[in-house]
Amino acid sequence: MENLQYFLSIDNGTQSVRAMVFDSNGQLVAKSKVEIEPYFSDQPGWAEQHAEYFWDALCKACQALWPLLPVPKESISAVSVTTQRATVVPMGSDNEPLRPAISWLDQRQVDTKPALGALESALMTLVRAKPLVDLMHSQAEANWIEQHEPKLWAQVHKFLLLSGYHNYKLTGQYNDAIASTVGFVPFDYKTQQWADEKRLEMARHAHSSRDATRGTARGVHTR
Repeated sequence: MENLQYFLSIDNGTQSVRAMVFDSNGQLVAKSKVEIEPYFSDQPGWAEQHAEYFWDALCKACQALWPLLPVPKESISAVSVTTQRATVVPMGSDNEPLRPAISWLDQRQVDTKPALGALESALMTLVRAKPLVDLMHSQAEANWIEQHEPKLWAQVHKFLLLSGYHNYKLTGQYNDAIASTVGFVPFDYKTQQWADEKRLEMARHAHSSRDATRGTARGVHTR
């Protein structure tokens, strides 16, 4: 009898959360799906959802999956997590969300421009990147929270993507996959590493305050 391994894959999309188990031959063994409400909107253009709501849907999807398995759930060797990209979850020092997650569908922006130095501004202009830097600054969720919810922003301990939140809930550790690091965070996609100190300083101007940017780099490590 073939000695197979089993792997759980969790997919928290925009419309649903799916839980699937594959065997080591790549064959789908069982799957479940829980429909979700993508967001609520307290203001025009806003799109938010409680991180706990996503986690509860993930748990329900897994609980629905277990009875469908032909093997005990203890046979699962590993878990992978993928989620809707660029949905952010600000966490407090108690490791709980400080506010609802801001969805990738959210349209709010800030009116400010990044405070680039003369050299940085000249460099961005030279490579014709200034409009992109301005756009990223205006759309970065961290900037909106810092400017419109400053008391809450001062309490941010970790600034996570939704995938990082699920990984924390699953393991108790702040880890995330390189493939999930998509959004307004200081991540160097060419080297697949968190940005060095020089680029972190640039990110401070383009995205958010220096402390928050560094907190992101320290708090969520890639594997």
